[in-house]
Amino acid sequence: MAKSKIIKDLANDKVDLYSALKRTKVLLQDLNDEEILKWVNYEIEGYPDDVNLPDYRIVPGQLYGSYIKGSMAMHMKYQNVTLPLGNMEKEYKDTLSSVRIYQSIEVVKEMVKGDNTISYVIPPDLFGYIAIANNDPYMIISSAYIEGSKPQIINIFSKVTSKLLDILLLLEKEFGNLDELDIDIDNKTEEELEEICNKLQIIIYNDKRVTIGNNNRIKDSTIASNIEK
Repeated sequence: MAKSKIIKDLANDKVDLYSALKRTKVLLQDLNDEEILKWVNYEIEGYPDDVNLPDYRIVPGQLYGSYIKGSMAMHMKYQNVTLPLGNMEKEYKDTLSSVRIYQSIEVVKEMVKGDNTISYVIPPDLFGYIAIANNDPYMIISSAYIEGSKPQIINIFSKVTSKLLDILLLLEKEFGNLDELDIDIDNKTEEELEEICNKLQIIIYNDKRVTIGNNNRIKDSTIASNIEK
């Protein structure tokens, strides 16, 4: 059987990822599986603040800031330099060395065009903690932010594209050609449809189906709640 056009177009980069996600959403509607549609909708619309992100949307980041060091009579001033994480607790260190990408796939694409990357501002009430963690009482921070690794942010597109291709290939295998953006579920039993949905969820969540919306330890922490998205 010849491959469906949506699969060939996505594999050959002839369709943008945002359009492919919308087409896939249409195809998945008839399966009526909330968890599967949730992932597609989140990639199209962006992730809410109160859900866990997929691992590929948490990227390494570098903490930067501006500060002065020394007495008021004699001090050195540093602008937009890397800030050491020092002896922070692991949870805090992990939070301040990574960037969580909640924006829709289309917004992320626009944000990383050219020389741009994605960064988040650290609120002033955390400046003192950063200085204390570095055992430096003379470190007076005036601003700080986490900047995401651009290659890792761009890798989000590859991850989503790969998952989307696997979803479409499975749908084509089970339901035939997808060019009409329609799948015929009438020829499948309830058990067969359930098995298909299970396979799709494994593709999307790597069999971690509680990833979205459950047990979000870092998001619930004090430091993470103070970082502006």
